[in-house]
Amino acid sequence: MKKIPLLISIFLLFLTFSFSGISGLKILILNRLNEYTSEKYPEKIYIHTDRPYYTAGENIWFDAYLVNGVSHKKSEKSKVIYVELINENNEVISERKLFTETISAEGDFKLPIDLPEGNYLLRAYTNYMRNQPRDYFFKKEIPVFAINSEILDNKNTALPENTELPDIGFYPEGGYLVDGLNNKVAVKIKGAALSATPVVGIIEDTEGNKITDFKTHEFGLGFFYLQPEPGKEYRAVISSGDENILYPLPIPLSEGYVMNASITEKEVVINVTTNKSEGLKNVLIVGQQRGIAAFDYTHEKISNTILLKIPKKDLIEGVLDIVLFNGTEKPVAERLLYIEKEEKLAISVKKTNGFNTYTRDRVNLEVEIKNKLGKLVPGTFSISVTDAELIKPNSNAENIKTYLLLNSDLRGKIKSPNYFFTPGDTIKKHQQLDLIMLTHGWSRFIWQEFLENSVRQEFKPEDGIYISGHTINAKSPFQNKFSETKLTFRKKGFYQETDNTNNIGYFSYGPFVFHDTIDVFLQAGSGLSTETPNYSDTNIKLVPQPQQPTIIPDRIINPFNQKQEITNVEAFIKKTRNNVFRDFEFDKEREQLAEVQIKGKAKTQEEIAEIKREKRTRAFAPSHRIVVDDMGQHGGGDFMELIMHVPGVRVGRKYGDENKTSQDFEINLRGLKPAFYLDNIKVTLPVARSISQANIDFIDVLNIGPASAAYGLEAQGVIAIYTKQGRGNKLRVTDRKLGSINFKLEGFYSTREFYAPDYSLVDRNRSREDKRTTLFWQPNIITHGFQNANVYFYTSDEKGRFQIDIEGITNDGIPFHNTSILEVE
Repeated sequence: MKKIPLLISIFLLFLTFSFSGISGLKILILNRLNEYTSEKYPEKIYIHTDRPYYTAGENIWFDAYLVNGVSHKKSEKSKVIYVELINENNEVISERKLFTETISAEGDFKLPIDLPEGNYLLRAYTNYMRNQPRDYFFKKEIPVFAINSEILDNKNTALPENTELPDIGFYPEGGYLVDGLNNKVAVKIKGAALSATPVVGIIEDTEGNKITDFKTHEFGLGFFYLQPEPGKEYRAVISSGDENILYPLPIPLSEGYVMNASITEKEVVINVTTNKSEGLKNVLIVGQQRGIAAFDYTHEKISNTILLKIPKKDLIEGVLDIVLFNGTEKPVAERLLYIEKEEKLAISVKKTNGFNTYTRDRVNLEVEIKNKLGKLVPGTFSISVTDAELIKPNSNAENIKTYLLLNSDLRGKIKSPNYFFTPGDTIKKHQQLDLIMLTHGWSRFIWQEFLENSVRQEFKPEDGIYISGHTINAKSPFQNKFSETKLTFRKKGFYQETDNTNNIGYFSYGPFVFHDTIDVFLQAGSGLSTETPNYSDTNIKLVPQPQQPTIIPDRIINPFNQKQEITNVEAFIKKTRNNVFRDFEFDKEREQLAEVQIKGKAKTQEEIAEIKREKRTRAFAPSHRIVVDDMGQHGGGDFMELIMHVPGVRVGRKYGDENKTSQDFEINLRGLKPAFYLDNIKVTLPVARSISQANIDFIDVLNIGPASAAYGLEAQGVIAIYTKQGRGNKLRVTDRKLGSINFKLEGFYSTREFYAPDYSLVDRNRSREDKRTTLFWQPNIITHGFQNANVYFYTSDEKGRFQIDIEGITNDGIPFHNTSILEVE
């Protein structure tokens, strides 16, 4: 059957539902959605890791998938991905900047052997994704065990009884309870897991009259129906021992709308009721999926009810957002549904070199991806093979399909999302998923804001590394100026490029793609192409790399010890610890550290900021330090205004009749003339003055003596200026003069290759012991649609079951996930 194009589908729906012309609101909504999906579509990232948890000293191997957030196809915007590893103090301890021209980028993190135990966070985003709240960044919690982690006594691993009162929320369908209108109310225990303990309660009015009762089930979810009486309020009552705990329900509206929705085998059924005197005349119902307009309906009759049926065949798989706008064009009710479709792909993994598999044996795997018609499908995937006895497979865990189709489009994270997509108890799981939809909101935009304002686009997509900045006058008032510029690379060859700035002195070179640190020489002035270039009246101010986005402390911190929630943790810690030590024995460049017990309290943000400042300086104890942002409002002048009131510092004009310009200033430090350093590079006073206050992080004043001893021969004191830096100090200035600047610029991360022995080249009986936990990892496997993908690897010394985990996405934007088992005899 031919698929009807989207525009034709919308047109047919328009004919079905709208008979009196399209309202201004409808036009605005459709135009905004069209702009959102075609020009300002969001991006999504998903990361597949080789394992769910690790021990310090091991490697995290990962593949980052970057897609168009609407179509789930390759994004045509960003080519740069940032991946960060964040500790429990919300500090970025390691970062990878990756470049990709395809749909995925591979990377890795080497965990330090002395890494403290805890739940770490893997966060990924593009610069363009910063246009939306940080909730849209990809986040995945990674438990890490310390190398000296204590082993649990299996006889004593019972979870402590939770005596805290449950945090329970009540969510009327569509958004509100309304007097006289029957409505469904979902119940949700905040943070509840799949196997949450059931809670039983009753609903009563404030006079103590019982109305109904309820009970929660998996994920702490339940529901009841309530038809509020005018003027009454309601509460839930839960018994805890001899005590009754009261939870107030949302206060019913005296007038309003109730929107109920359900899914049958072939249709989405929407039922709207109101108790308003004007009824439902001129209300508008709009449905959208990932920003794609799915249907719209304008009600022109005077009535108090609407029954609307939408064919499921006209919808795509994923979250459906249904919004009701009243006659005054305000959103008054919203309901989410999950539209599930038949599986579009069939994934098979077959061993092609014999039936039995032994230790240190070669395994040839053939991966086949077909559509419903039996045709091979082109796509990209990654594959990991891990010890299933040590790392117990979790069939309910997040994967690329559940993330792209479900979690990435909801407000709040669903635990164990694949539970809803596994076979068995289909009716029950559909009911539970519908309650999930009732208790979450659409996360991609808030309708009122979305309609009133176009999608903000402050942060641009990155397609490489740029070197940009401004040329400024070397003399006061240090204004931007037009200049000629010349860029020279010094790295395995010679690259040179020249360009003029624009009228306000702005220049930009790039995009460049390189994977090492390169030496850059940048010049600015006039007559650069002549034999007598002039650099003396020009200075260069580079645009700093963007700051890392702040980290929201919104992780779902596990209330129980992670060792008690991970199956077979004792064996896992023992084996991975032995593997780390074994790797050290065979790596002569490493030195094994003694076991160290580290204890201490968490540092404040101010203490962390001060530690970062100390790492940038040469001296540990300046005579005086000025942190510019601590001074509140500050002007646009130079650094001299900031140090004028520091004890021992004198700022004034030079002596002599010839010194009458605004440039003729000098600085004395306790009667002597200090040296000036800018980001640890010695500069002249005019160069130091060319840096505006807005670009200064802090200033250290170092008197003569011990304070300035780290600067060698600078016996008359030092004034050290440190500018604000972007992420991770990827740009390091090595020399700065009028009209020129030398710096080292860090490129994209070069991913290490996953190591696995090839026993066809090694004597199987004489090589080192092989106890790999991750047997095999290969990212970025591309299939072209005309043949199956083939990979091979060798087994280790371990016998037993190994899980083959595959995650990927087709060129048409269909995510897929498959697991299978390899038996080693």
